[in-house]
Amino acid sequence: MLYVWIILIANLLIIAANLLCSLFVQGFSPDVAHILLMPPISTVAVIAVDGIAAFIIRRLPQKWFAYDSIFSRVSKKECAFYTKLGVRKWRTKVPELGMFTGFHKNKVYEPDSNDYLMRYILEANYGFVIHVACVPVGFLIILICPLEWALSFGIPVAIVNAVLNLMPAFILRYNIPRLLSLMRMNDRRKTRPVGDEARAEDDTKTKVNC
Repeated sequence: MLYVWIILIANLLIIAANLLCSLFVQGFSPDVAHILLMPPISTVAVIAVDGIAAFIIRRLPQKWFAYDSIFSRVSKKECAFYTKLGVRKWRTKVPELGMFTGFHKNKVYEPDSNDYLMRYILEANYGFVIHVACVPVGFLIILICPLEWALSFGIPVAIVNAVLNLMPAFILRYNIPRLLSLMRMNDRRKTRPVGDEARAEDDTKTKVNC
Protein backbone atom coordinates (compact mmCIF):
# COMPACT_ATOMS: atom_id res chain seq x y z
CA MET A 1 0.00 0.00 0.00
CA LEU A 2 2.94 2.36 0.54
CA TYR A 3 3.73 2.34 -3.17
CA VAL A 4 0.07 2.93 -4.03
CA TRP A 5 -0.05 5.96 -1.75
CA ILE A 6 3.20 7.35 -3.13
CA ILE A 7 1.91 6.98 -6.69
CA LEU A 8 -1.45 8.58 -5.84
CA ILE A 9 0.14 11.52 -4.04
CA ALA A 10 2.68 12.00 -6.84
CA ASN A 11 -0.12 12.04 -9.43
CA LEU A 12 -2.08 14.61 -7.41
CA LEU A 13 1.00 16.83 -7.07
CA ILE A 14 1.71 16.62 -10.82
CA ILE A 15 -1.92 17.50 -11.60
CA ALA A 16 -1.89 20.40 -9.13
CA ALA A 17 1.40 21.77 -10.49
CA ASN A 18 0.13 21.66 -14.05
CA LEU A 19 -3.16 23.32 -13.13
CA LEU A 20 -1.21 26.17 -11.52
CA CYS A 21 1.08 26.45 -14.54
CA SER A 22 -1.91 26.59 -16.88
CA LEU A 23 -3.20 29.56 -14.90
CA PHE A 24 -0.01 31.55 -14.43
CA VAL A 25 2.53 30.46 -17.07
CA GLN A 26 2.10 32.16 -20.40
CA GLY A 27 2.15 29.78 -23.36
CA PHE A 28 1.32 26.71 -21.27
CA SER A 29 -2.31 25.95 -21.95
CA PRO A 30 -3.26 22.24 -21.99
CA ASP A 31 -6.95 21.71 -21.36
CA VAL A 32 -8.12 20.45 -17.97
CA ALA A 33 -8.98 17.01 -19.34
CA HIS A 34 -5.38 16.43 -20.43
CA ILE A 35 -4.03 17.70 -17.12
CA LEU A 36 -6.26 15.26 -15.23
CA LEU A 37 -5.71 12.27 -17.51
CA MET A 38 -2.06 12.43 -18.56
CA PRO A 39 -0.47 11.62 -15.16
CA PRO A 40 -2.51 8.44 -14.49
CA ILE A 41 -2.19 7.34 -18.14
CA SER A 42 1.57 7.90 -17.98
CA THR A 43 1.76 6.00 -14.70
CA VAL A 44 -0.05 2.97 -16.13
CA ALA A 45 2.18 3.07 -19.21
CA VAL A 46 5.34 3.14 -17.07
CA ILE A 47 4.11 0.22 -14.95
CA ALA A 48 3.39 -1.75 -18.13
CA VAL A 49 6.84 -1.03 -19.57
CA ASP A 50 8.44 -1.99 -16.24
CA GLY A 51 6.51 -5.26 -16.35
CA ILE A 52 7.78 -6.02 -19.85
CA ALA A 53 11.36 -5.32 -18.78
CA ALA A 54 10.96 -7.60 -15.75
CA PHE A 55 9.46 -10.38 -17.90
CA ILE A 56 12.42 -10.26 -20.30
CA ILE A 57 15.09 -10.18 -17.58
CA ARG A 58 13.50 -13.10 -15.70
CA ARG A 59 14.01 -15.21 -18.86
CA LEU A 60 17.78 -14.69 -18.82
CA PRO A 61 19.97 -17.66 -17.69
CA GLN A 62 20.01 -18.23 -13.92
CA LYS A 63 23.78 -18.75 -13.92
CA TRP A 64 24.17 -15.05 -14.73
CA PHE A 65 22.54 -14.18 -11.40
CA ALA A 66 23.85 -16.97 -9.14
CA TYR A 67 25.61 -16.44 -5.80
CA ASP A 68 29.02 -16.70 -7.50
CA SER A 69 28.18 -14.36 -10.40
CA ILE A 70 29.44 -10.83 -10.94
CA PHE A 71 26.17 -9.43 -9.55
CA SER A 72 27.03 -10.83 -6.11
CA ARG A 73 30.20 -8.77 -5.83
CA VAL A 74 29.49 -5.79 -3.60
CA SER A 75 32.56 -3.62 -3.01
CA LYS A 76 33.40 -1.86 0.26
CA LYS A 77 32.78 1.52 -1.40
CA GLU A 78 29.33 0.38 -2.51
CA CYS A 79 28.60 -0.87 1.01
CA ALA A 80 29.71 2.48 2.43
CA PHE A 81 27.33 4.23 0.03
CA TYR A 82 24.35 2.20 1.30
CA THR A 83 25.40 2.83 4.88
CA LYS A 84 25.46 6.60 4.27
CA LEU A 85 21.99 6.38 2.75
CA GLY A 86 20.78 4.78 5.97
CA VAL A 87 19.37 1.72 4.17
CA ARG A 88 19.39 -0.26 7.41
CA LYS A 89 16.98 2.20 9.01
CA TRP A 90 14.33 2.36 6.29
CA ARG A 91 14.63 -0.97 4.46
CA THR A 92 11.74 -2.57 6.39
CA LYS A 93 9.41 0.23 5.27
CA VAL A 94 9.81 -0.53 1.54
CA PRO A 95 7.33 -3.10 0.16
CA GLU A 96 8.75 -6.48 -0.87
CA LEU A 97 7.22 -7.85 -4.08
CA GLY A 98 8.08 -11.52 -3.70
CA MET A 99 4.49 -12.49 -4.43
CA PHE A 100 5.26 -12.06 -8.14
CA THR A 101 8.06 -14.68 -8.06
CA GLY A 102 6.85 -17.01 -5.32
CA PHE A 103 9.90 -16.23 -3.17
CA HIS A 104 9.63 -13.65 -0.39
CA LYS A 105 12.74 -11.66 0.51
CA ASN A 106 11.40 -9.65 3.45
CA LYS A 107 13.07 -12.10 5.86
CA VAL A 108 15.70 -14.85 5.82
CA TYR A 109 13.54 -17.82 6.81
CA GLU A 110 16.23 -20.55 6.60
CA PRO A 111 19.60 -19.00 7.58
CA ASP A 112 21.18 -22.44 8.17
CA SER A 113 20.44 -23.72 4.66
CA ASN A 114 22.91 -22.78 1.94
CA ASP A 115 20.52 -24.05 -0.72
CA TYR A 116 17.94 -21.56 0.53
CA LEU A 117 20.54 -18.77 0.73
CA MET A 118 21.71 -19.44 -2.84
CA ARG A 119 18.09 -19.17 -4.02
CA TYR A 120 17.70 -15.96 -2.01
CA ILE A 121 20.80 -14.44 -3.64
CA LEU A 122 19.60 -15.57 -7.07
CA GLU A 123 16.25 -13.82 -6.55
CA ALA A 124 17.95 -10.74 -5.07
CA ASN A 125 20.25 -10.43 -8.10
CA TYR A 126 17.35 -10.83 -10.52
CA GLY A 127 15.42 -8.20 -8.56
CA PHE A 128 18.35 -5.79 -8.48
CA VAL A 129 18.89 -5.96 -12.24
CA ILE A 130 15.18 -5.58 -12.92
CA HIS A 131 14.83 -2.52 -10.68
CA VAL A 132 17.92 -0.84 -12.12
CA ALA A 133 16.82 -1.56 -15.70
CA CYS A 134 13.38 -0.09 -14.99
CA VAL A 135 14.90 3.30 -14.12
CA PRO A 136 15.95 4.26 -17.69
CA VAL A 137 13.10 2.23 -19.20
CA GLY A 138 10.63 4.41 -17.31
CA PHE A 139 11.85 7.49 -19.15
CA LEU A 140 10.56 5.98 -22.40
CA ILE A 141 7.21 7.39 -21.28
CA ILE A 142 8.22 10.74 -22.79
CA LEU A 143 7.86 9.11 -26.21
CA ILE A 144 4.08 8.80 -25.79
CA CYS A 145 3.70 12.41 -24.63
CA PRO A 146 3.61 15.34 -27.00
CA LEU A 147 7.07 16.92 -26.89
CA GLU A 148 5.83 20.13 -25.30
CA TRP A 149 4.22 18.15 -22.44
CA ALA A 150 7.11 15.77 -21.74
CA LEU A 151 8.50 18.04 -19.02
CA SER A 152 5.08 18.49 -17.45
CA PHE A 153 3.85 14.89 -17.35
CA GLY A 154 6.30 12.33 -18.70
CA ILE A 155 9.48 13.23 -16.85
CA PRO A 156 7.83 13.72 -13.39
CA VAL A 157 6.21 10.29 -13.67
CA ALA A 158 9.53 8.77 -14.80
CA ILE A 159 11.32 10.35 -11.82
CA VAL A 160 8.80 8.85 -9.38
CA ASN A 161 9.27 5.48 -11.09
CA ALA A 162 13.05 5.81 -10.74
CA VAL A 163 12.82 6.51 -6.99
CA LEU A 164 10.43 3.60 -6.41
CA ASN A 165 12.81 1.25 -8.25
CA LEU A 166 16.08 2.47 -6.75
CA MET A 167 14.90 2.03 -3.15
CA PRO A 168 14.40 -1.77 -3.37
CA ALA A 169 17.49 -2.07 -5.59
CA PHE A 170 19.63 -0.53 -2.84
CA ILE A 171 18.09 -2.83 -0.22
CA LEU A 172 18.78 -5.95 -2.28
CA ARG A 173 22.41 -4.98 -2.78
CA TYR A 174 22.76 -4.10 0.90
CA ASN A 175 21.64 -7.62 1.84
CA ILE A 176 23.96 -9.56 -0.51
CA PRO A 177 27.12 -9.42 1.71
CA ARG A 178 25.11 -10.64 4.69
CA LEU A 179 23.73 -13.59 2.76
CA LEU A 180 27.19 -14.54 1.53
CA SER A 181 28.50 -14.23 5.08
CA LEU A 182 25.81 -16.64 6.30
CA MET A 183 26.81 -19.11 3.60
CA ARG A 184 30.47 -18.98 4.67
CA MET A 185 29.43 -19.37 8.29
CA ASN A 186 27.40 -22.47 7.46
CA ASP A 187 30.34 -23.95 5.57
CA ARG A 188 32.62 -23.42 8.58
CA ARG A 189 30.13 -25.10 10.89
CA LYS A 190 30.14 -28.21 8.69
CA THR A 191 33.93 -28.55 8.82
CA ARG A 192 34.42 -27.58 12.49
CA PRO A 193 35.26 -30.42 14.94
CA VAL A 194 32.40 -31.52 17.20
CA GLY A 195 32.44 -29.80 20.59
CA ASP A 196 33.67 -26.40 19.41
CA GLU A 197 30.45 -24.65 20.40
CA ALA A 198 32.15 -21.53 21.75
CA ARG A 199 33.72 -20.68 18.43
CA ALA A 200 30.45 -21.48 16.68
CA GLU A 201 28.73 -18.90 18.89
CA ASP A 202 31.40 -16.33 18.02
CA ASP A 203 30.83 -16.98 14.33
CA THR A 204 27.21 -15.94 14.62
CA LYS A 205 28.47 -12.45 15.51
CA THR A 206 30.63 -12.17 12.38
CA LYS A 207 30.32 -8.76 10.73
CA VAL A 208 30.26 -8.04 7.03
CA ASN A 209 31.30 -5.01 5.00
CA CYS A 210 28.06 -3.07 5.27
